[in-house]
Amino acid sequence: MTAKMIRTKRVAAGIPGHAVCRVARISRTKLSDIEQEYAISTPEELQRIDDAIEQILDTRKHLAKLAADAGLSLNGVRL
Repeated sequence: MTAKMIRTKRVAAGIPGHAVCRVARISRTKLSDIEQEYAISTPEELQRIDDAIEQILDTRKHLAKLAADAGLSLNGVRL
């Protein structure tokens, strides 16, 4: 996983940087520097960021399933 791949994945999923930072426990500035390749990051940092993105995506799926089971729609809701 590269920094550019992480940014592409995050943006494609519509996940704001601050949300990834909260889950990955890094500063927004650090994420920005990593994504723009201004900072050299370790494979562990990249994995932690990727894991945070995956956790957010899994949470979204879980919420969508709960909503569907309750007969609700999440259309128009930003998660």
